Amino acid sequence: MAALAAAGSNALAQSSVTLYGEIDASAVWLNHVDGGHQFKLASGLIDGSFWGLQGSEDLGGGNRAIFRLEHGFSVTTGADQNDHPYYVGLENDGYGTLTLGHQYDSIHDYLAPFTLTGGNGGTAFAHPFDNDNANNSWLARNSIKYASSSFGGLSFGGMYAFSNAAGRFADNRAYSIGANYGSGDFNAGAAWLHANGRGNTESGAYDAVTLPGANRSTFDAAVQAQNTFGVGASQAFGPVTLAASWTRSIYSGITDTETGQAARSVAFGNYEINGTWQASAALSLSGMYTYTKGTGAHWNQGALQADYILSKRTDTYVEAIYQRASADAPAVINSMMPSGGSSQLLLAAGIRHRF
Repeated sequence: MAALAAAGSNALAQSSVTLYGEIDASAVWLNHVDGGHQFKLASGLIDGSFWGLQGSEDLGGGNRAIFRLEHGFSVTTGADQNDHPYYVGLENDGYGTLTLGHQYDSIHDYLAPFTLTGGNGGTAFAHPFDNDNANNSWLARNSIKYASSSFGGLSFGGMYAFSNAAGRFADNRAYSIGANYGSGDFNAGAAWLHANGRGNTESGAYDAVTLPGANRSTFDAAVQAQNTFGVGASQAFGPVTLAASWTRSIYSGITDTETGQAARSVAFGNYEINGTWQASAALSLSGMYTYTKGTGAHWNQGALQADYILSKRTDTYVEAIYQRASADAPAVINSMMPSGGSSQLLLAAGIRHRF
């Protein structure tokens, strides 16, 4: 009996499962919506609200079996949101990690951290239409992903997402690669994502993408070829961290999913500078400016955020985001309703709790 108890104790010590999550809710004021101002309660203005389970089992020799299951939801309506990862895989101390499931791509893993939307800024700080996926608006279904260990500060990885379509191997598939280098207070990263036939099928890698239309409109588009790539870097100076990034997204072979009509190809170039000041142990102040040059249009976006930590698990924040679009292009702050004019201003105050 003592031997059995010891064996059970060892098994438990070698395996672990953790329940965790986050709830983020905020009060929002938004202008130029349906001819007026909008006051609303929003969910996930920085991070999408979710709960999750993650665990590992020690297989010996520096090997582990791992899993992660997260489920997103709206804290204001209770609606389910399929915007978080779930996967299973193997991890080795020297060789890296291999996972299979519904996962983030290399843009998220290696490039997004140099944007404010991929850092502490969060959801509403995304570039127009989150055209480069720096805010991970979409995750790759049917994906297999590899992430290396760090070699002298260098890490790298890649992902392939299957179309799962019989006889149509390339119809709604995707693949991406990326790398990151860190040395002391300096970090840099680069990534590339390619997708074929996104939105063509419901069982493939990606859903359709939202793109700007004529007369300040937007539409959901199936895209036969998407290429997104970019570079970024950051440097810390004591309590201040400065970062910059450049990304480019090219969409071609576009079809309106509602009408079936073809649309012209579009491209976006995003130039961002941002900074964060850890003013005290509890207070951080962040800001960013992004210029986005699109096909026949451009966008300017600036944002500020103050975050105050109340405890190890709870913080409060206030933020302001302003976006201005040229000509007939739509102004749309990420996750918000489109503006009825050429600009949009968001003011918000929220609370976030992690468990």
